[in-house]
Amino acid sequence: MASEYMPPDVDGRLLPKSSHSRQLSQVRRSNHDREPETLMMGYAQTMGQFTLDGSLVNQAPFEEVKRRGVVGGQGGGGVVGVDHSKREPGLFGALGWGNIGASLGGLLGGNEMSSIKEMRGIASSKMIPLLTTPQSILFVDLRLFPGESKSYNYTFRLPRGLPPSHKGRAIKVTYHLNIGLQRSGTVGSQQAVKHVEVPFRVLGSVNGRGEILGHDLMSPYILLNDNARTSSITPSSPLPANMGAASKPRDVKPDATSLADFLSYTDALLAHPHADPNAPLVSPTATRPPPLPRQSSTYQETQFESMREAIDYAIMRANVRTPPAGPEFTLAEHQIQAANRFNIARSGIPIAVLTLLRPAFRLGESIIGTVDFSAAAVPTYAIKVELESAEHIDPALALRSAGSVQRVTRRVHAEMRESALFAQRLSFNLTIPTTATPTFETTGVSLQWMVRVEFTTARMLPGGVREEGEDELLEELGRDERALTMIAKERLLAEAFEVGIPIKVYGVVTGEMDGKESEGLVV
Repeated sequence: MASEYMPPDVDGRLLPKSSHSRQLSQVRRSNHDREPETLMMGYAQTMGQFTLDGSLVNQAPFEEVKRRGVVGGQGGGGVVGVDHSKREPGLFGALGWGNIGASLGGLLGGNEMSSIKEMRGIASSKMIPLLTTPQSILFVDLRLFPGESKSYNYTFRLPRGLPPSHKGRAIKVTYHLNIGLQRSGTVGSQQAVKHVEVPFRVLGSVNGRGEILGHDLMSPYILLNDNARTSSITPSSPLPANMGAASKPRDVKPDATSLADFLSYTDALLAHPHADPNAPLVSPTATRPPPLPRQSSTYQETQFESMREAIDYAIMRANVRTPPAGPEFTLAEHQIQAANRFNIARSGIPIAVLTLLRPAFRLGESIIGTVDFSAAAVPTYAIKVELESAEHIDPALALRSAGSVQRVTRRVHAEMRESALFAQRLSFNLTIPTTATPTFETTGVSLQWMVRVEFTTARMLPGGVREEGEDELLEELGRDERALTMIAKERLLAEAFEVGIPIKVYGVVTGEMDGKESEGLVV
């Protein structure tokens, strides 16, 4: 457009130069942009840490643990030393006097290596190590041209028994992946290692029988051997830049694997000849729950390789208790002793019967329960149901009483209030948040879940007798020869008490799919 635009010449006079006049572009591609980028090294490292509240927990016993974690910390090797020596121009540089300032700076600690600084920083910080792994080298001396990219795979199996990620009052547990990169160059600032911390969430762990594993805070996992697996990812075909990991084609199973799956399916059908002949066949690709053992002794010997299967099995058997030995035991007695049924009484007087769906749940599930007042000897005016979690500190480390710690660390996740006047049965539904922390146990601090129910009942005299006149909910307002007027009482003599039903929350999100692919996280 600028080349075809001709400014008009009015009366032969010279006009000022138009802004549309054609000009040569001053933008030139520099040779520096075409040079490849050289990266000296790159590493990945898995870290786990926790912090304690100094007003609730005594931190003195953990100083030795903190110093022990410096060995495998961020400064545990892999950092190339930076040479700060620089030749000074001029007469002072030729005589070598320019190194006097560098020498003084070195004596004062100015030229201290980055590894030593990081080690001292870790020792003086509030972070206490849970898991420390050595730096796994991803590459060394990598040259990348403009527009070129390189991908690497890092795999590390977390040890069992680690506490889940938690942001509480007494303790905070965090995990992150430390990714470091060091560039080459003549300037010392360019040679410094740049690292980012990518946080990830840990949901706890269980053993082969679905029992929650504990952890000793005084014995962190300080791994000196590199157990991680790293590899370079070489794509078979160039992929677009905006294509994530979820867009890659999946590998197709070979025919040999399909044949083995079919043979195992037929063997499972032949292994149960006494099954119901009228029941339909189960699809080979359908997910089948593990079979229930016939005796309790078999349950103790059952082991599962996958944590999800162990948790599902433990939740399925949460309501089943081991029957006591003896010929006088009956099934009716076993049903009364179920783990999800609780008889609520005060001073020997029955108040209600509380029943939960089961005493073990997953994250994201709903806690469904009922409160039955049909056999109550005292009327209940209202109830309040709360789903809460609270931290418990070991008495040897606690700086406050157990009641004070419970009030400070208590967190209510869901609640429900309901009037119980003239009610025979009430139900409640409380949802466990998916972002909450599951139940965990450590030697210092543990997290427990509880369903707390508060009952507001009529006041009772010593001996279980109600006060005279408190049976009626109406009081006389006026009376004459024609009628009697009654209104509801403004105040009732009542008293409140609460009970706590402990439950167990497992670290697995309901509805989560195994092997679900997700897009990569850009750092």
